Amino acid sequence: MEKPVSLYDKNSSHIGFFFLFLYTIALFIRPQEWSYNPNPTPIARYLLMIAFVFFLASQRPKQWGYQSWFLLGVMCLIPISGLWNGWLGGGITAATDFFIYGLLPFFMYASLVNSPSKQNWIFFLFTLTCVIMLHHGLSQRAHPEGIGWSGVSLIQDTRIRYVGIFNDPNDMSMFFLMNLPILFYLRANSRSFIMRLFYLALVGGLLYGIFLANSRGALIGLIFMCLAYCFFQFGTVKAALVSLITLPITFIAMSLFREISTDEASAYGRIEAWYEGVQMFKSSPLFGVGMNQFIELHQRTAHNSYVLIFAELGIIGYTLWFTTIVLTAVMLLKVVNIDREKYKSQLQNEALRKNVMLAKCYFYSLVGFMATSFFLSRSYIVFLYIFLGLAYSVYVQVRDEIPEVRMSEDPKVISKIAFMAPVSMFIMYMIIIILL
Repeated sequence: MEKPVSLYDKNSSHIGFFFLFLYTIALFIRPQEWSYNPNPTPIARYLLMIAFVFFLASQRPKQWGYQSWFLLGVMCLIPISGLWNGWLGGGITAATDFFIYGLLPFFMYASLVNSPSKQNWIFFLFTLTCVIMLHHGLSQRAHPEGIGWSGVSLIQDTRIRYVGIFNDPNDMSMFFLMNLPILFYLRANSRSFIMRLFYLALVGGLLYGIFLANSRGALIGLIFMCLAYCFFQFGTVKAALVSLITLPITFIAMSLFREISTDEASAYGRIEAWYEGVQMFKSSPLFGVGMNQFIELHQRTAHNSYVLIFAELGIIGYTLWFTTIVLTAVMLLKVVNIDREKYKSQLQNEALRKNVMLAKCYFYSLVGFMATSFFLSRSYIVFLYIFLGLAYSVYVQVRDEIPEVRMSEDPKVISKIAFMAPVSMFIMYMIIIILL
């Protein structure tokens, strides 16, 4: 009997997905940057534009969703913020960048990667990227002068890194961290013992890569990801017991990284940057000081994605950005927590079963990002919006089969999430006051 295919997949733009696949290669693996080129061609951007053209011409349906409206709001706010601060031209340029690296990737991945099989193709590239970056880092450590096979050298004498958007060890570590749940998903769905062993070995490799990159933010993100897993897997009491039992191991792991302390000079500079971000927000609470202006006013980055957003785009921009991420997490939780007895017959469908697993996978990836970004300025990093788009695509596929999950789109739910944004700002302010 012929396997049923959803209307959603029948009307997909396969040529659009093909160019999106090539864009993913150019963006993450970046073979175009493996040799030095002082004037590189923006291949990834061109591939994204080509994919967008085919997407507009043939993709049905186009997944917009609340998140797209919120990100569109952020994009429109950026030039307004620039005008408010006397720099309209810079605001327009920044808004264009946000469209290319924020709104468009979310929109494209949410619409084009619309089946578990297409998700697997993207996961294949993510896995390959991790392997290549890890190998590159090991080549840096093996070279007497710390130079990897791409020509990029270690930073601070010991920290591994890659090329392009992963030139910062913290960005590479964050990507490693967000891919850990993906590797566990791939391992759970693999029928090959060799591949299951490979995915498990790669998990260990990525943890070692985070150690070699010496990213404190990624370490803390990993801790929060593990705590979230324990909480949802075992409940509050058992999670607390597991946390207590593993506390010595956690302290040992933290001691192997650069010191994490408010007494450390770099840590105090980080807290001082947070405080300066609060002062910038106070000077322009509605529209902020303008995108990319934090470093111009403070001479160093904010070291906190939340502070960076409310300092640069004010409470309006922060609320839109915060709601986009948290709403996606809530949608994923709604999928994960569906009544399995009630929908037992629907869950016999392999694609739906995999999508529920994918929702759990993306939820933990977002937990990792949200925890890590508390110590890194990664509010606008492109792979955040790609992960959000992939997560929303999974949600839509499940929603089409189980309409009950649509409750997460209730305006009351969204209003509560939006209200949490200023509350989180107040909590952030209190943390800064305590640490100073």
